[in-house]
Amino acid sequence: MYHLFTERLVLTLSHPRLAGEVCRFNIKNRDAFADTEPTRPREYYTHSGVRTILKEEDKASRRCEEFRFWISEKGSSEVIGTVCISNILFGSVKSCYLSYKIAADCQGKGYATEAVDEIINLAFRTLQLHRIESYVMPRNAKSLRVMEKLGFMPEGLSKRCLEVNGVWEDHLRFSLLNE
Repeated sequence: MYHLFTERLVLTLSHPRLAGEVCRFNIKNRDAFADTEPTRPREYYTHSGVRTILKEEDKASRRCEEFRFWISEKGSSEVIGTVCISNILFGSVKSCYLSYKIAADCQGKGYATEAVDEIINLAFRTLQLHRIESYVMPRNAKSLRVMEKLGFMPEGLSKRCLEVNGVWEDHLRFSLLNE
């Protein structure tokens, strides 16, 4: 399995062998993410369902379409979050979308900033992308702070752009350019 390392974290590229830990993460944080994520099917919270998702993510990374990493603290195998670049386009566009989430009991420790910073390095240095976009709900103060700390620039409000928990929600759009 492929890993990235930061000062405090290990980021492990999505692989079916992570199904047990990822399933535990999903179940443990189900209520915490209910108001910021799409409605999830029942399978999202089962070992076999998670394994199927991870197989698809593994295939997507082999095609260089998406790289989802599962975050753990160094010295622990417990998954405490995820960070992902997806919809990766090469050619004249060279862009991707960024998403991430950190377990409710691990928020406020700077883990999201640390993990996203490492994914920026992957996107810009390794993949030579030019642009990263991220969408954040206006009420998500913690994610807005991550965008600010890492130098993402606000580009405006996207009205009703993502369906979250059955409701079309407005999102602020941010970008970071590889200058």
